[in-house]
Amino acid sequence: MRRQINVYIVQISQGNEFALDALSRLVSARMLSIALSVVKNRTIAEDVVQDSFLRIVRSASSYQPDTNGYAWICKITQNVALNALRRENRNKTENVDDFFHLSSDDDVAEESTTHLLLKQAMSTLSEFEKRVIYQKYFMDFTVRDSAKSLGKSKSSVQRAIESGEQKMRNFLKSGTKPPQ
Repeated sequence: MRRQINVYIVQISQGNEFALDALSRLVSARMLSIALSVVKNRTIAEDVVQDSFLRIVRSASSYQPDTNGYAWICKITQNVALNALRRENRNKTENVDDFFHLSSDDDVAEESTTHLLLKQAMSTLSEFEKRVIYQKYFMDFTVRDSAKSLGKSKSSVQRAIESGEQKMRNFLKSGTKPPQ
């Protein structure tokens, strides 16, 4: 079987569409198993298998025929699955307002006051500022990660973080909402 996989990969690099179909019949179940073990979601895993076949077709010309084609395919599938998992985690949306309970171990009254102040300070921010502040402080995103996940430039994300932090500092110093 492994020799046949190697032959199919070489044929794919030469543009043989039938070889891709034959390769799919041989390894797609194993590829799905690998993808499922990483992403833990069947729909995403099926997408991973499809994306893996696309990568196999694009990379077939760089495949070394005397190496283990099966391992090569498994590694491609694993890498595509890890990228999909990262993308899912990066694009996961959380309601920022649900995280106000994550304050310190202070007593309940002080925690309630802190919670209220933080919630009020966050209410001074635009939705974009809330999102980038949340990503920075709760998800440990870099400016580059936030820019990529939101489809914005790094400079606009950086400005939003700075603006949001300044609005929150001003609010916390004065205890009132700044004029908008």
